[in-house]
Amino acid sequence: MGRIILHGGAGSWRDSPIRLKSMEAVKNCALHGKTVLEKTNNAVEAVVEAVKCMEDSGYLNAGVGSVLDLAGGRSLDAGLMSSTGLIGAVAAVRRLRNPILLAKYVAENTPHIILAGESADELGLMIGIPPLPPPPRHVYERYMEGVRKILRGEVKDEYYKRIASLIERIKYLREAVSNPFTLGDTVGAVAVDGNGVLAAATSTGGVSLKLPGRVGDTPIPGAGFYSGVHTACSATGYGEVIIREMPCRRLDELVEKGLSLEEAATMIIKEVTRRHGPGNMGFIAVDRNGGFTVKYNTEAMLVSYVEEEGNVVVLDKP
Repeated sequence: MGRIILHGGAGSWRDSPIRLKSMEAVKNCALHGKTVLEKTNNAVEAVVEAVKCMEDSGYLNAGVGSVLDLAGGRSLDAGLMSSTGLIGAVAAVRRLRNPILLAKYVAENTPHIILAGESADELGLMIGIPPLPPPPRHVYERYMEGVRKILRGEVKDEYYKRIASLIERIKYLREAVSNPFTLGDTVGAVAVDGNGVLAAATSTGGVSLKLPGRVGDTPIPGAGFYSGVHTACSATGYGEVIIREMPCRRLDELVEKGLSLEEAATMIIKEVTRRHGPGNMGFIAVDRNGGFTVKYNTEAMLVSYVEEEGNVVVLDKP
């Protein structure tokens, strides 16, 4: 039968002005992913199509809806892995609507694992991946709100306090945020198919107002995505914490040692919170038997899946 679970990012979804649109997007993409899984019995195809759907939505932090960095630009990352050894990722692409499609191409057609930057963009356009359109209006509005808070010293999160201090020290950043229109939350899916093949895919525009050039956890195997022979996992949150903790790789290792999926996931999120505090990470995971878990230490996490009866479940709060 198989199973597929989607996430649209961890954070404060209940306060988002596009909350309902985002919930509708993950619902529709969960249905799409489930349809693909049923038709193909292929976990890789299912997670790629589900993530592509979320990239196309414009209301999630991936693809069309990707957030802006401090200078008002965009750079996108994506990664894909299966329990059969398929693995590919892309980092810091700026011109592609669907980075997950290029990650799949890297996995299936090259000897590499990660391609990055302008050359990756060129390859993506050459193989026919659609170009990235201009950001939707709500992305600009979110950017302006964030810039105003930083310039007014209203940020409370330690991550953004450090961004604010960078602006004070680096001249070009001060110029960028004072003229933000000098332009030219992460999504993921995990699945298991009827053959017992596991797959995970993740795509993101990165953390809002990041330093230009920053690459987070999404294209890093074991961090933002991972599929071993026991579990498939997709993570979201502050990439710097996720890279340090490697939750998706660790999850598979703990299950291999004999812990249940739920026990392993609970242990990881508790340890991350103990070491780094709350509000920085969430992940979804599925095992070979179709069992799944959702764990996060943020205020909320946007998740969707289709029950066996055909009902679509959308969760965005504890």
